[in-house]
Amino acid sequence: MIYAQVLLIIDMFFIDEGHAIKMKIRTCLLRMIKYSVNFSKVGMLFSLALGILGCSLSSKESDVETKTTLVIAEHRAARLAALYEMAPELELRLNVKLKIVEYPAPAKDYFTKLVTELRSGNAPDVFSVPRDLQLDDLAAAGYLADLSAIVESWDGYQQLPDLVKKLTKGSFDHKNYVVPSIVAVEQLYYRYDILTKFGIDTSQPKTLEELLERASQIKAKTGKYAMLFPAGLTWGMGSYTEGFRYLLAGHDDYSLLTSDGRYNLSHPALVDSFQFYADLVSNQFMPVNPLLNPEPWVIPKYEMFPNGDLMITTCGTWCVVFDWGENSRNPIANIDEAVATWKIPAQNGQPFVLASLVYSWGVNDNSRQKAMAKKLAIALGEVDVAIAYAKRLGNVPARMDAKYHPEYSSLGNATEAHQLLPEARAVTTTVGASAVISGVARATEGLLTQRVDAKGAEDILRNYITSVLGEERVKGLR
Repeated sequence: MIYAQVLLIIDMFFIDEGHAIKMKIRTCLLRMIKYSVNFSKVGMLFSLALGILGCSLSSKESDVETKTTLVIAEHRAARLAALYEMAPELELRLNVKLKIVEYPAPAKDYFTKLVTELRSGNAPDVFSVPRDLQLDDLAAAGYLADLSAIVESWDGYQQLPDLVKKLTKGSFDHKNYVVPSIVAVEQLYYRYDILTKFGIDTSQPKTLEELLERASQIKAKTGKYAMLFPAGLTWGMGSYTEGFRYLLAGHDDYSLLTSDGRYNLSHPALVDSFQFYADLVSNQFMPVNPLLNPEPWVIPKYEMFPNGDLMITTCGTWCVVFDWGENSRNPIANIDEAVATWKIPAQNGQPFVLASLVYSWGVNDNSRQKAMAKKLAIALGEVDVAIAYAKRLGNVPARMDAKYHPEYSSLGNATEAHQLLPEARAVTTTVGASAVISGVARATEGLLTQRVDAKGAEDILRNYITSVLGEERVKGLR
């Protein structure tokens, strides 16, 4: 209430001032209000009246100074809203001017535009990298500045789980190339309300065999589709990131990368993982036709799961906000009671959660203000910025000390996923990850159409990656 009154006063008395000065005065006053908890209402208004004068003078004086302008790229309405909210505070912290450039959405269009700009030399000073598996290609191409010195001396670095620290580094040189802000925590989401209604066991499945048995119960008792693991060509990156990756991570004795940075594509874990897809298809546990069409996620994720025609799906905390939340296209009523999570079953019977960096901040290695751009990237990794993004996107902060922030509770049930970060797993890739993604999409397409069996799918994956990256990049072929 007091802040609203103050904003009215600012607009009245500074009617002729520019928007930028008004924003600086507002930000200055926000700080005063935040730390004026012991004043009465009258006392606070009196203090703020004096503060308006001081803030306005300091804002005008600082405006005379020449400030460094940093260009930062952002896309999607939710992300833009978070950045615009935090921009005035970031400008004050660093004494810079931010120029926000709105890039196209969705993620693939954003990334295409970003790479095009990087190649042409017109890229922004600071930008986000959509997924950690894209980091190596950008770094190897010379687009990302080495942030090792500033990141490892940053006080937030010690608040990162070891896995998150690892994901900020290039697999080929172990240098830090990004500042993490938010993380995707992924599990299996299931319709708890419907399973309990039909008397189906909702305890944690420990192995994939137990998960398939649960799928059999679901089909027999409900007559509905049991499960969705993204697959096929039209799902693109998601066939790997939201599907196949879950299965690979469940094998303790398997790593997609060898110690010398080659892809290990002759391991039983690959055939076992493809066999899981084959079982889903042959037993009609998974809807196939939607996965062969454009935008394959729309029918199963946005319609079938909310409508109770699909019981289990891979997903992350963002789904509770975007896919099925109150502002989604088909919200699930009482979602916190209707939908629950299982960790991902594992070969050794010890279920786990997956984590991946999403939209971590990188610095253009050709930036003319590289030193200041690095400071901006670090500022974007602070907890208040992470929470501004996380609460809009349904992700969780990368830093564990976020739990002490006064707005942490605004993340809702995602706080439970955040606390699982220290025990999360990931699948590490290296340069050429796009070939792995495309190869998995092609291989799982063959399984969806039943053109190949699990061994045939493995052959498609190995042959595709070999043809794109060369035999020297694949274990056993050199």
